[in-house]
Amino acid sequence: MSDSIKIGVSACVAGERVRFDRTHRRSAYLTETLAKHVEFVPICPEIACGMGIPREPLRQVDCAGEIRLIGYESGKDLTAKMTNWAKRVLKGLDKEGICGFVLRVHSPSCAVGKSRIDSTDGTPPKLGPGFFTRLLREHDPLLPVVSSEGLQNSVQRENFIRRVFVLHRWRALTAKGVSIGNLVDFHTRHKMLIRAHDLGGYRELGRLLGESTLHNAETIFDRYGTLLFKALTLKATPSKNRDVLTHAAGYFKKDLDAEDKRELHAMITAYAKGKVPLLVPVTLLNHYARKYRAPYLTQQYYLNPEPAELKLLNHV
Repeated sequence: MSDSIKIGVSACVAGERVRFDRTHRRSAYLTETLAKHVEFVPICPEIACGMGIPREPLRQVDCAGEIRLIGYESGKDLTAKMTNWAKRVLKGLDKEGICGFVLRVHSPSCAVGKSRIDSTDGTPPKLGPGFFTRLLREHDPLLPVVSSEGLQNSVQRENFIRRVFVLHRWRALTAKGVSIGNLVDFHTRHKMLIRAHDLGGYRELGRLLGESTLHNAETIFDRYGTLLFKALTLKATPSKNRDVLTHAAGYFKKDLDAEDKRELHAMITAYAKGKVPLLVPVTLLNHYARKYRAPYLTQQYYLNPEPAELKLLNHV
């Protein structure tokens, strides 16, 4: 398996002039920061399925419960054209090993959730995913997806980065074959990260591993992957992170003196209140984990991300 992490991106946010009016919507974070650590796979669904530049703008229309893609001026129905292309390309993206998608906000094709959807019965327009994004999510509901606008939000950005790197590690694990021992090691290293997203999901994954045997390994792997990425769809909020950090601090209750304990908990509280970044209490916990030899903590990806992941999280 390639070490390169591949991210699908709307070509216009990567700076390509592929919009209907020959413009782009370049994302500075995407092209100047994220691009240094991942490999982009740019896609413009409208160009890829045969529409030209310039071209007629599109809109989505809810026709008795079926969303269709319609030319804004001509009324031409391009639903089948886009659907047939997407069915072909989505299988190819699986082979590419895409670990996430960054999509153009508001786009009738690529929006994550803010594309206008008109009606045919006079009811007010509603907002929803773009036409291609809807097909992408139906194909792989648990694939990390974020809008270019969402990358400007620190919580959304951090969650997207975490999920992308977990998915890449998961694919590396499954490429080695089915081994409960390897799965247990994977789970152990991701425990704090999973807890930060979904405590209930974390407990369910633990129970699942407790049911594993030599005879049900493949079933356990399949079920684990589904539960894992379902848990990671929930955001790791400052409140959830505070709980995980406090739990980690409990490992040093017999090692730290009163002053060190106050400092550590003060940093955790300052993070929860938005006064310092997550990196501050994490760095302090890492220092104590090394000093007092806490191997469970030093092997946690939550506290010790991969180098590229750490750089991106520090940027957050």
